[in-house]
Amino acid sequence: MVEKSNTTSVKRLDSSLKKIMLSMNPSRQYDIPLSNLKILFYCMNEENRDQHYAQDLVQRYEKMLADNESYYFDIDQFEEIIDYYCVNNKFKRALHVIEYAYMLFPENTTLMLREAQILSGMGHLNKALQRLRILEQMEQNEEVLLTMASIYSQQREHRKAITLLQKALALGGAEYEDEIYMEIALEYENMERFDKAQEVLQEAIAKRPENEILLYELAYCFDINDRTAESIEYYEAFIEQHPYSFPAWYNLANSYQKIGQLSSALDAYDYCLAIQNDFTPAYYNKAHTLFKMDRFQEAIAVFEETYNYEQPQAPVYCHIGECFEKMNQLDKALFYYKKSIQTDEFYADAYLGMGVALDLKENTREGLTYIQRAIELDPENADYSLFEVEFLKKLELWPEAEALTESLISRFPDNEDAWLEHSDIFFQRADVDKALEIINTGWQKCPQSHEIGYRKVVYLLEAGKKSEAEELLLRLSQSNPDGMLDIEEYYPEIKNNTLFAELYIKNKL
Repeated sequence: MVEKSNTTSVKRLDSSLKKIMLSMNPSRQYDIPLSNLKILFYCMNEENRDQHYAQDLVQRYEKMLADNESYYFDIDQFEEIIDYYCVNNKFKRALHVIEYAYMLFPENTTLMLREAQILSGMGHLNKALQRLRILEQMEQNEEVLLTMASIYSQQREHRKAITLLQKALALGGAEYEDEIYMEIALEYENMERFDKAQEVLQEAIAKRPENEILLYELAYCFDINDRTAESIEYYEAFIEQHPYSFPAWYNLANSYQKIGQLSSALDAYDYCLAIQNDFTPAYYNKAHTLFKMDRFQEAIAVFEETYNYEQPQAPVYCHIGECFEKMNQLDKALFYYKKSIQTDEFYADAYLGMGVALDLKENTREGLTYIQRAIELDPENADYSLFEVEFLKKLELWPEAEALTESLISRFPDNEDAWLEHSDIFFQRADVDKALEIINTGWQKCPQSHEIGYRKVVYLLEAGKKSEAEELLLRLSQSNPDGMLDIEEYYPEIKNNTLFAELYIKNKL
């Protein structure tokens, strides 16, 4: 039996970069429907409000209450007072203002709408709907419909929300049209009808091609629908009509990258940046593309370009460190991992990077402390624990490694790497029968895993079950011949197997 390489065998996920891309991807920068964000102040334009005027009105209103008197305010003044309280999160006071205003304007629809919006914002959804249903009978306008739709959305009544949004769209007002289309698309997404969301967004973009948010959301739908080829076709056609749309170039580049057309992706990112040179998501994803092409020095240079536009955050330093790590410039890698930690002491990926770099410098024991710190910060990340297993095995801390992998397969039974590592602990200690028992269970939990299947071939050979091992090897080589490269790296002795040698040549590996 040959010991495995000292280099950590767990797959690097480049998770620092993935977090950059997630946080910087402009297509997913919001977590709740737009109408929920506006539910309290749909018509407010904060920039145009006279703060001093509002404060004077509030002081006058509060003096009236303190003196137990009754003053007259017109409806516009009441709106100013209500909005002032809402901006300052004093919603109960805003409702008291509305209650007083009703005495002067008992059937004013603006007050009724404002009351419903405030109740909704406070979480009193059923009360808000009662007000809105009355209001809908009196006056059906976009604000009423959009507010009702937002409430139904919060109640997960998505079909009702869509019906109301379509009514609002049919009213024909241009002011909210883009937002209404977006709202409808988001409701379909909430229902996991991404095909319908895609249709709505394409209809909206045909009317408003300059709307960047719609373009980004459409890219998300293409991605979630796994329609990358269609995405490329769409954005290429869109660019023919709108060649200076940097979001279109950006989304096209992302699609190229997804299918591995990395040179085309780089060109598209460059076009995007030529149009909008401060668009940092394009820099980050361009760096990612260069990273995937093993052009690590160029990736670092692109990351450093972003310094001109925004202060680098922990993920940026972390990924620069990973680039240096890949180039085996480990001191520089450690420098940037430390900068990442100094920028954000709770950024777990930087601790992971520190641990891996120290391990590569033959300082595995110190590296282990950083891996364990990463796990403390993100205990649900199974990959961090898999790195700890590797380190424990290198240090020959077998009981600790075994306990950890037992915990991993219990918590993450569909994680193939956990089964591979758990079985390997016994294989490394020459308990082949136990290793085979574990890998069989793992294959039951992860039946699509070719890697587990190939590992079973190794264990069968070591257990003296040559015919069974070769039968499985032949079957696996037909469905996933590339897996033979991994098995050779793990178990070099397999090159002495005649069938393996024949299949290796046959598949031109």
